[in-house]
Formats: sequence, C-alpha cells, structure tokens
Amino acid sequence: MSDASPIQIQELVDIVAARTGAPTTLEDRELHLVASSGHEGAVDEVRRRSIMRRRSSPDVQRLFASFGIAAAEEPLRIPGNAMPGLFARWCVPVRWRGVAYGYLWLLDPDDKVPVSDVRAVADIVDQLAVSMARRARASDRTSWAVPELLSADAGARARAAEELQRDGLIPAHRDITVVGLARHDGGPVGPVNTWLLPRGVLSAPIGQRGALVFSSGTDTAPEIADRAARSLLAEHTSGVAAGISGPVPATDGHTAWRQVDAALRVALHDGAGAVTVRSWSDLGVLRLLSFAEPDTLLTALSDPRAHTLLTGDPDLLRTARTYLDLAGNAQRTAAALSIHRQTLYHRLRRITALTGYDLDTGPDRLTLHLVLSLADFR
Repeated sequence: MSDASPIQIQELVDIVAARTGAPTTLEDRELHLVASSGHEGAVDEVRRRSIMRRRSSPDVQRLFASFGIAAAEEPLRIPGNAMPGLFARWCVPVRWRGVAYGYLWLLDPDDKVPVSDVRAVADIVDQLAVSMARRARASDRTSWAVPELLSADAGARARAAEELQRDGLIPAHRDITVVGLARHDGGPVGPVNTWLLPRGVLSAPIGQRGALVFSSGTDTAPEIADRAARSLLAEHTSGVAAGISGPVPATDGHTAWRQVDAALRVALHDGAGAVTVRSWSDLGVLRLLSFAEPDTLLTALSDPRAHTLLTGDPDLLRTARTYLDLAGNAQRTAAALSIHRQTLYHRLRRITALTGYDLDTGPDRLTLHLVLSLADFR
C-alpha cells in the first residue's frame, strides 16, 4: 500500500467521524494534530485548544498518558471528569505491527457511541497506521541523518546524503535548503509538527535548535520557515526565530548550517514576542557572522576610534548608523531622524571630531559601518 497523502488522511478521519457520529481528530505519537473532522456540536476546551495550537498541551498529554494510551491495544474510554474542560471521549490507538504511531480521539460526551461502533472502523485505523508508521520511520532515520548532513565532517555528510537520497527522502542531483529554528529566550526548541509542512521537509533537533531540510528549486522556503516557527509559538511564547540558508549541494550541508547560524543571529536580534525570519540572501555584510563568532570579528576589526562612538552620545551613534545605512544621503538621513539638515551636518562634524573618522572617504566609512553593524551581535 502506498503512503497516504495529507488529503487522503483527512478523508479517512472524516470517514471515521461519519461512521461513528463522533467529532474526530488524529494525532501522532507526540500528540501533534494531524487531521480533524468537522465539529458541528459542542466542543470541549481541550479539543478547541488542541485544534488551535495544533497539539495537546503538556497537562493534557500527562493526563492521557496516565490512562495508559501508549500501551493500549484496544479503544480506551477517557471519562469526562478526568480534568476540567474535558468531555468524555474514545481513544483509539493507531498501531502498526504492535507499535503505536498515533491516536484517534472521538468526542462522546453523552455516551452515545458504543465500543462496537468504534471497533467497526478498524479497517480505517489500519490504513492510517500504515501511513503514519512509514512517516514515523522516515522521521526516525532523519533524526540522525539530518545532523550528520549538516555537520563539519565531510565523510559523515557524504554518507548521510547518500542514505537520504537512496531512501528517496531528498532528491539526487538537487540542491538543498536548510532552515534553522531558535527560541528568543534561548531555550531548546521543541519538536516541529511536520504534518503542517509540505511533504518532503525533513526535521531534526540539533543542540538547542531545530533544523529543517528540503529540496531547493521552489520559492516556498520563507513560507515553510514562517509556518514552522508559528507552529511553535503556543509553547515558546517568548518568540521564535527562523534562519534560511541559500541553496547548497546535499554534501555541503555544513555551509548551509553556517549560513543559517548567521541568519538566526540577525533574526534573534530583530525582536522577540513573535516570529522573526531572516534569509542568508538578504544579510548583506552581516554574512560575516557565518565565518566567526561576533567577538572574534570585532577583535579583528578592532578600532579604538569606534569605541568612543559606541560608548558615547547615543544621538551621535544613532546618527552615524542611520547616515551609513542610507549610503551617506544627507536628505534621507535627516528625514529618517526627523532633524533639520543643518543639525545633521553639525552632528557629522562632531562625529569626525570625536572619532577621527573622515566620513567623506570610502575606507573610513566602510570600517566604521562594519564595526557598527557587528557591534549589536556581541
């Protein structure tokens, strides 16, 4: 049997709901939402939050685990009084060859769905189990292959690329794009719900970050990065950053991961409390962040003249940044700072007197612009 597509999975979940008369959801073994039927009647708070957040909350996960769902081989009845805001429901383990790959949840607050009706959808459960087992096994392989694909070890990269291509998980002779995910508060990124992403996107944790790998050749990388980051917001409320590499050969994944690191540094600097996405292609001079730690770069570019500006009058510092970012255009700089042009010229003269930089010369402008651009990433 071929692996079911997300559309086919949705159709199967709708069939379960139609046969049993119970609003139905399908979750994977991490309790990420995979598919949901329509809900015409009342919906409890647990189901509503699961659909909105695309996964069950930690409290709900612990509750369901306490009923032994991981070991269950038959439908389980979860009582409605198990926690506030919970309707009674059936839990149907989606098992393939003895392993649970997910769960069907059938809302039944009025006890109208007999266990015989639940068992009668076993043929649908088997079809779902095959699909989810294949996807889970592919995910198990990628959990080690993706980190090796992005590692500094050329031999490990070559082996990982060969295996992933042999298994059809990444196309041969096509470049890959890599997306990195990081939390604004610095904590570890939780598992990404790959059911929300296009088929063919591989996901694995690398240290505190999450990594996504997929074939290049489309313009969907920003959409994939944004969708993956937003899927994590319910758990990581401080904000999630995403960095996107350029396309690279599959055997050169470490280059892509360095590019992602630079893009993530900039995305994390951009703000918190939401999703920030930056692409390697848009970083400009900040691509230097992919080659060394910011402190190392600043040491290499060390210039005591810039230190007096970085630690001095904030108005002068803001003026220098704006003037250099706008390529020395006085009119646009004055407008951006909401000051008169004569005020701008006065400040520029003070910057020159304070630092010794001649802002009318290219080398001095370049040196100061590099130092100021990298100073925020210490």
